[in-house]
Amino acid sequence: MIQNHLRHVVLFGFKAGTAPEAIETIAAAFARLPEQIDGISHFEWGENVSPEGLDRGLTHCFLLHFVSEAARDAYLVHPAHIAFGKLLEPHLEKVCVIDYQPQE
Repeated sequence: MIQNHLRHVVLFGFKAGTAPEAIETIAAAFARLPEQIDGISHFEWGENVSPEGLDRGLTHCFLLHFVSEAARDAYLVHPAHIAFGKLLEPHLEKVCVIDYQPQE
């Protein structure tokens, strides 16, 4: 069941001056990872729209569901994920990653 899948939350803050086109390219590359890496059962992303002002410079959120911790572990070392990191690195100011098992 999807609700029991491991959640992988990734938050990015981009360097000042990063072109919107670069961010679009990064988001599109991230969105292609589920096609390239087995074990990702769901992917979604969005830009922060919270009025609370608590984002600490993190502007973009990406959420992946993995079928297991082993699938997440395989994703972390997968060549497509490594290549994505190299694309992202020159533009990244801040990152936060949290993995969790959903609780009811």
